[in-house]
Amino acid sequence: MPHTGDEKVSQASRLFPSCKGRALLAACILGLVLSIFPPGAAAGPDGGLPGSFTRQGAGARALGLAGCFAGIADDASAVYWNPAGLSLLAKPELTVNHIALFGGTSNDFIGYGMPLKSFGAIGAGYTNQASGNFQKRENPFDAPVPFSITNSMIQLGWGLMIPAIQTRSLPGRISVGVGIKNIVQKIDNVSGSGSGADAGLLYRDGKGFSLGAVIQNIMRPSVTLVSKAVSFPRVIDIAPAYTRVISKDFKAALAARSNYYAGRFHPAIGSELWYQNTFAVRAGLEAKGFSLGAGARLANYQFDYAVLLHEIEASHMISFSLKFGMTGPERAEEIRRGMKRLDQEEAKRLARSYYLEGLNLEKDGNLAAAIGNLEKSDLLDPSNKQVEGKLEELKAESARQFSSQIAESSVILARQQYQQGNILISLEYWKAALQVDPANEEAKQAIETINSRLGTQEQEMLARAQKEIIDVQVSQFLARAQGYREQGLLVEAVAETKKALAVDGGNERAKTLLAELDQATKEKVEQLSAQAALEDEKKDFKASVAAYQAILQMAPAAPGINEKLKAARTAVYVKVKPELKKEAERLYYVAVDQYLKKKYLESSKTLSRIFELDPGNEGAVKLKAKVEAALK
Repeated sequence: MPHTGDEKVSQASRLFPSCKGRALLAACILGLVLSIFPPGAAAGPDGGLPGSFTRQGAGARALGLAGCFAGIADDASAVYWNPAGLSLLAKPELTVNHIALFGGTSNDFIGYGMPLKSFGAIGAGYTNQASGNFQKRENPFDAPVPFSITNSMIQLGWGLMIPAIQTRSLPGRISVGVGIKNIVQKIDNVSGSGSGADAGLLYRDGKGFSLGAVIQNIMRPSVTLVSKAVSFPRVIDIAPAYTRVISKDFKAALAARSNYYAGRFHPAIGSELWYQNTFAVRAGLEAKGFSLGAGARLANYQFDYAVLLHEIEASHMISFSLKFGMTGPERAEEIRRGMKRLDQEEAKRLARSYYLEGLNLEKDGNLAAAIGNLEKSDLLDPSNKQVEGKLEELKAESARQFSSQIAESSVILARQQYQQGNILISLEYWKAALQVDPANEEAKQAIETINSRLGTQEQEMLARAQKEIIDVQVSQFLARAQGYREQGLLVEAVAETKKALAVDGGNERAKTLLAELDQATKEKVEQLSAQAALEDEKKDFKASVAAYQAILQMAPAAPGINEKLKAARTAVYVKVKPELKKEAERLYYVAVDQYLKKKYLESSKTLSRIFELDPGNEGAVKLKAKVEAALK
């Protein structure tokens, strides 16, 4: 006894016993499609219809699902199946497809999709179907002349994901897409062409259910080969799909379609099973026959195969897809895995990942995040001068932008205060803008104008107020400088004193203190230089390296010290046993990991151990400066 529609819906719901809500909805739609329009009864051959070559499909993955792909459409072939699906592309993707049909006919497709971030994504596709070995005669007694038939289609598509829907009845995301196409048909030496358009919509609820709706040939192409124009049929496709994670390793998908054209429905159903998101098997059923498929994915590469078991002859399909670059989540996962097994080779690979991500962030205009990634790359691969140079370039650009923003903000505030009649406050803002941007002519003119408006008494009051502010700032800087001096931190003391002089260049206290600090620094450098020379004579290069480093910290421009430090490090490196170098290398990446996790004290202790093993470790020296700055 044949099944009723209700019985088939019940069978479909039992396929997913634990699914609720939209999962059940997907199963119900699939059951209804097959019960109302059985493939064998609803569809008939369509090979003679205009544009039949455009319905061969694209991508062996989709064809292994019997063409039930408009509700999934998450790769570059979306330009063919559903242009709304282009919005799902996370990175550029290229796909090529070859179908070996019977009778010496082949169908080839090449597609490319590229995301445009906030502007959705675009795609392009080219389909070519060729048949040869045909013969013609003008009359029965003529010798046969060979000829061929070729059909081609060029497609351009655009997809955009619209803002999330917040209604309780239909939560999820909707994408819309449009496509245009140009078709050329040629039989022997007669040819014709026509243009058309497609439109698509794709809904995804975020829980595995999706629904695609596509109208192919919404603007119908019309091709004239000899004298009569032939229009391609309009195709309407409603395609539900449901994807479910079965376990940690397995993920399954069930999809259907209900193509309607030429007055008939052409339904199909397909399923797909992925193992570890790496290997897949597929099966599908449609009027043409039963299809089987398999696929393999490795990083950005994917290979798929499908076969349609047609009643005449099996059709074989192969496709290859290549994605370009890495998404942010992919790169983060790669870095997370890499940090667990850091060694020199792995660190360099991770450094490359951080470097590339930094370049991507720079293109996006996020300089702060770009600098952060390049600093990590620099720590993981401290000898890479390309990274070091790019990092310095971005830091300089960041400082320039920051100064520009400060100047712009000061100018805006200065104008506002002036318009409100607060000319003294406006004057301070103009001075701040001029300090950041000395070439700002507007600031110079405004300061001159305001000064001309101020009376003698007002100017004196303003000068006194400014002097009081400067005196307070200078006193604070000098107090900190004196404190550092008492602790023996001469470098820090000099830095604070120079800040005081930057505020008040004529301050005698600051000048005197700076002279005293310069003398103390000179004496300390001479003392350390004598100590380093003595250690060199004793061939205690570990001690001399430490002395030279201390000298450079206090006097970076000290003549000849860099060369002596390099020679001492080389001597240390030669003397350090290989096993100690290896241990120092391992500990360096431990220290880097601790630093990146903001465990600065732990990183400092690890660095101390590294210097005991290998005082000449270049990366450790660079990291030590960062750790000390973070601790301060």
